[in-house]
Amino acid sequence: MMSGKEKILWGLAVCVLVFLYLASSTNLIIKEKKVQIHRVSIILDDVNDSYYQNFKKGVEQAAREYHVDTSYITLYEEDNSSQQIELVKREINDQAEAVVIVPVNREAVEKEFGEKKWSTPIIAVGSGTFGDSVNSNIYTDCYEAGRMLAGEAQQELGSEVVYYLFAQDFSWGNSQLVFDGVKNVLEEAGAEYIVKEKSEGQDFRSVIESMVYPATTQKVALIALDRESLTEISDIFKVNEGYRLHVEGVYGVGSTTSLLNSLESGIIDGLITQNQYLSGYLSIQKAVEAIGIPNLKENVKLDSYYITRENMRSREYERMLYPME
Repeated sequence: MMSGKEKILWGLAVCVLVFLYLASSTNLIIKEKKVQIHRVSIILDDVNDSYYQNFKKGVEQAAREYHVDTSYITLYEEDNSSQQIELVKREINDQAEAVVIVPVNREAVEKEFGEKKWSTPIIAVGSGTFGDSVNSNIYTDCYEAGRMLAGEAQQELGSEVVYYLFAQDFSWGNSQLVFDGVKNVLEEAGAEYIVKEKSEGQDFRSVIESMVYPATTQKVALIALDRESLTEISDIFKVNEGYRLHVEGVYGVGSTTSLLNSLESGIIDGLITQNQYLSGYLSIQKAVEAIGIPNLKENVKLDSYYITRENMRSREYERMLYPME
């Protein structure tokens, strides 16, 4: 039998264990570090986010690592720069800690922003760089991307081909810069090219049909200067497979799942793209950095890559084009 003294010691030991358990479970001893959640708004340049799947994966990864609550805002009307600028102002007024913007029209946004000092950090994603009105630019040299695209087409097809250049509207997006690069290479090579801009009333299906009917010996190739045009051209060839037989090559900009499927099936011969996953990741990383350092100014240039059916499944490009969740 235990003595009275032993019973008291056992009782005290049990009380200490109970106290330690309760203290640890209620953070009385080990206090968990409170994680600060940052609120970041992402304003896209379209009425939906269907072109941004890899970008969003990068955003989601960075949001987990940096403890960010993100919200996506799309336009109500296509190609509306004024509306996009108003959305930026709205998100700032609604207490977003940082705003990421993919400009519809870089020149229009730059003109509106000017040298204005925003109370909230702004991260711009797209082509070219802005002034001091934004904290970080994550950008691509679209002129050089256009030169790369035309250079690859030239190397594969030569200068005896007539190149049809398709664009939705040169007044928005990056198509004007891509066009300038493409044009520069084609003119240097002495190649003939014809511009077809949808906003000027050009119907892409009718243009393509004119290459097929009546039959002609003239060799033609198509270069799409924006992802929307390339998607539309690809869809036309999917429905009318015979049309593709009359075209020497199809090239363009973009890396959506639909476009990659068309590349793999042979409808598209080559794509210029950037690492969209990295672009999304960096947009959140730089937003968090700017929240902590309000005067931060930084430009990050993304490389462009030429993707073909032959190299798209290489280890380097497959990880970029099909990032894991």
